[in-house]
Amino acid sequence: MPAERTDEQLIAAFAKGETSCLGELAQRYEESLFGLARGLLSGRDDLAMDAVQEAWVRVIRYARHFEGKSSVRTWLYRIVVNKCHDLRTSNARLLNVVRKAALSAKLLENDDRPASNASSDEELARMLDAMPDNARLILLLCHHRGLTNEQAADVLGIPVGTLKSRQHAALQQLREIAAKEARP
Repeated sequence: MPAERTDEQLIAAFAKGETSCLGELAQRYEESLFGLARGLLSGRDDLAMDAVQEAWVRVIRYARHFEGKSSVRTWLYRIVVNKCHDLRTSNARLLNVVRKAALSAKLLENDDRPASNASSDEELARMLDAMPDNARLILLLCHHRGLTNEQAADVLGIPVGTLKSRQHAALQQLREIAAKEARP
């Protein structure tokens, strides 16, 4: 039985026309990429699927340009992070247009509060959603699917020390949000 190929070997073989290699990479990363995208997109499965699909399209288009300056894993994560950012931005613009139209037509209801019996996952998702995008991104990268600080820093293109200080600040923000929600 042949040894399992590395991610870098798979991307190189895919770039040379071995299309089955993309399927192997997808098997390795699809679930974690979807989970990251879902976290970055406020739990929206539909947008997360779009982000991951668009990321794979980008991989297909640019695999031959992969230079190995980072690992394939961090390259894939970076693509998904960028796609999520694009989707959040475009979705936010669309949502603002819809809200303005609804307000002008007096159709918008004023009950956006989460249910009081929400599960702890929903509560955490809501707290993460209340955080600034950059802080949420750092927490999701560092605590989602076990990226090391070095890998997360590589995804973000920042030094590890900077990542650690931002991670500390993000955790503090999350604690403050949790404390506010715990108050009666």
